[in-house]
Amino acid sequence: MLVPALHFSDGNCEKAMKLYQKTFDGRIISISYNHETPNSKLVETDETYNHVMHGEMIISGTRINMCDVKENILPNNMFILNVFLNTVEEVTSAFNELKQGGKIINELNSTFWSQMYCELIDRYGVRWQIMIN
Repeated sequence: MLVPALHFSDGNCEKAMKLYQKTFDGRIISISYNHETPNSKLVETDETYNHVMHGEMIISGTRINMCDVKENILPNNMFILNVFLNTVEEVTSAFNELKQGGKIINELNSTFWSQMYCELIDRYGVRWQIMIN
């Protein structure tokens, strides 16, 4: 089984998970924080105390792991997540949620491969292609 993983800097993992939960009607399976682990090396400062050590959620039937990391992750230096939805309304709603504070790469539009398609980078630096299945 291949499980995509997203790493976030600046402690944004939990916020991103909640945004994706709302946007895609995702299901958060678990969130474990640095301070909950027996490895005290993860909690180096008060700033990292509540960082996500491991998060897991389901988006459109796919399991995704997420966590906060110490190193600075450059926005867009991640892979693209493709989400296939069922209706124009679902694609439009997801686009409208994720574009807030983000950067639009391709506006909502009909294409030869999808009745409705868009591409954007959300406010946490994750690049999304959202389209109708």
